[in-house]
Amino acid sequence: MAWFYEIRSSNNAVLKRDGGFATLDAAKTAGREDAKKMKNSCQPDRPDVERIMVGQNLEKPTRY
Repeated sequence: MAWFYEIRSSNNAVLKRDGGFATLDAAKTAGREDAKKMKNSCQPDRPDVERIMVGQNLEKPTRY
């Protein structure tokens, strides 16, 4: 099994999705780091980051 994360906007649109993490903690950490980068960039045309969701894929992990 592999883990993925999604970063969603306030209107529930997916802003970014990345996967292939070996553990839940690795996916959470990567999602939080990307969300911080997106928040700090403050681009006017970019929707606000609202939440990070983490889930499992049935694929084998590609990241460790």
